[in-house]
Amino acid sequence: TLSPAQVKRATELAKEQGLTNVKFQVTDALNTKFEDDTYDLVWGCESGEHMPDKKKYIEEMTRVLKPGGNWVMATWCEREPQPPFTVEERKTLNFVYEEWAHPYFISIEAYEQLVKGTGVMEKVVTEDWVDRTLPSWRHSIWVGLWSPWYVLKTSLKNPPAFIGFIRDAYTLERYHRAMKRGLLKYGMFKATKARSEEHTSELQSLAGS
Repeated sequence: TLSPAQVKRATELAKEQGLTNVKFQVTDALNTKFEDDTYDLVWGCESGEHMPDKKKYIEEMTRVLKPGGNWVMATWCEREPQPPFTVEERKTLNFVYEEWAHPYFISIEAYEQLVKGTGVMEKVVTEDWVDRTLPSWRHSIWVGLWSPWYVLKTSLKNPPAFIGFIRDAYTLERYHRAMKRGLLKYGMFKATKARSEEHTSELQSLAGS
């Protein structure tokens, strides 16, 4: 995360749960400074939509993944740009990008090409999980509205925050509608990093010893 506050809170929650094998740190996902071929699993959850350089994001995740390691990603996507976006579609996309400060989205197919373009990933699988995630948008609105204590407390103590809550609810509804009509998609991806010939030879040697 880029947020020290998130690191602090995550560390506190992990300690409360007795988790000692986790570490949270402030790190730029486009330049992690981790060594090549470090991790057995790299997992990106709803982060790609925030990245100003999607290609670099994919390359950085695959760089730190060990040969034979697994990669999984979930991220919000826009539909393929063919046929071209209508004026109304472009207005909707601009709204959802700007409202929550997303630089831009790309399609599931474009992400797939970026993954394959690294030249080190195999068994690339993509799916659109819109049907599985669609209910969560309106559920998020309902959870907020169902908490009268939160609404009352926010209204009395921090009117601007309450306005922000209403604005977020409206944005959630816009996302819901865009997902439902196919303008936005929920991309799920998985792949495996190919083993180098040297790494395969090492494994075969270990298996025979």
